[in-house]
Amino acid sequence: MHPAGIILIMTMLFTAGARAAGPGSYYFIAVQNGSYNFKGGAEQLAESYKALQGMVKLADAQNARLTLLFSPQYAVYISSDPARLAELEGWKKTGHEIGAYHQGPETRAWDGYSDLTGEELARLSKKKGEEGVPVPGHKEYFEALERLQPGIRTGCMPGTADKKFLEAAPPVEICGDAAEKKNRGRNEALLLAGDAEKPEKHLYSFHPAGKTGIGEAKEAFSGLSAGVYGASFNSSPSEFGAFYSWLAFLRAKDPQGLRSYTVSSVVAGKLLPEKKAAPAAAEKKAEKKPEEKAARPQPEVPAQEIPRLRPVPSNYGKVGSLVPVRALRRVDPPQRGYCGDGICDAFERAHPGRCPGECK
Repeated sequence: MHPAGIILIMTMLFTAGARAAGPGSYYFIAVQNGSYNFKGGAEQLAESYKALQGMVKLADAQNARLTLLFSPQYAVYISSDPARLAELEGWKKTGHEIGAYHQGPETRAWDGYSDLTGEELARLSKKKGEEGVPVPGHKEYFEALERLQPGIRTGCMPGTADKKFLEAAPPVEICGDAAEKKNRGRNEALLLAGDAEKPEKHLYSFHPAGKTGIGEAKEAFSGLSAGVYGASFNSSPSEFGAFYSWLAFLRAKDPQGLRSYTVSSVVAGKLLPEKKAAPAAAEKKAEKKPEEKAARPQPEVPAQEIPRLRPVPSNYGKVGSLVPVRALRRVDPPQRGYCGDGICDAFERAHPGRCPGECK
């Protein structure tokens, strides 16, 4: 075929594909693969990998691209087996992205990597470390991930305790979401943070685990006429159903997967305008609304029966009188003496000897 004809056919295919996509928002799907570094975690890691295989297979069936985020333990699990490593290389060739997943020492599922000292870890939580006991840092962390993919660009590394570790994080962060429920997962701009030396870019992603979360994600996605919607799932059997439901919803909206992107392709493709992120303190303050504090339910206090009291005669007249009326009246001194009252009155002074001992 003549080269001009090939170019014409390719142009027609591209135009048809773009027309099929139609107006609307793009989307990315992230899958978080945890560390499982606890007693009995090896078996759960194997079950997680089976769930991950199923998730990738479902995504490939509708041309959806995934952003696969790995912990260092998960990276070692895959890279230590030639079959699993070959399978991962196949996923990368299909268009899926490899990223970093880190759960810091302030989380319940800490992956064991930190740049904090043993003393700082012990101060942060008694369960996280012991004073003087070193733990692998960010260097060892990324060395493990480089077994899967060198030069990782996307990560999920929430937290603020381990600042040195977070300084080495990939340039694009997708963990964290909008405070407003209706805006969860919705990205109308690429948020910029950091400085010229270490620029940072942030995208929101919603974790719609369970039926309720999927319903909220569907509503938020449907209300986004432009921009990029982000959703994230754990590679666990318990979230496989939610992942399946979300893909089915996207397949109805985007049958050919023309609007599916990885996180890196969203940034590289400039699908969103750039916007400077608000300071963390300002965002935190905005989240605490007065009405939310007022609406917080208060604990119910059980009603107590008021004990019945026996009536007691009052020396101050009727109940409710603050100052007894009779006490305010002037009391005139008696006209006749009264021996034994200790008072030498005018009557007793006029009759000496009537009350001896009182008028001396």
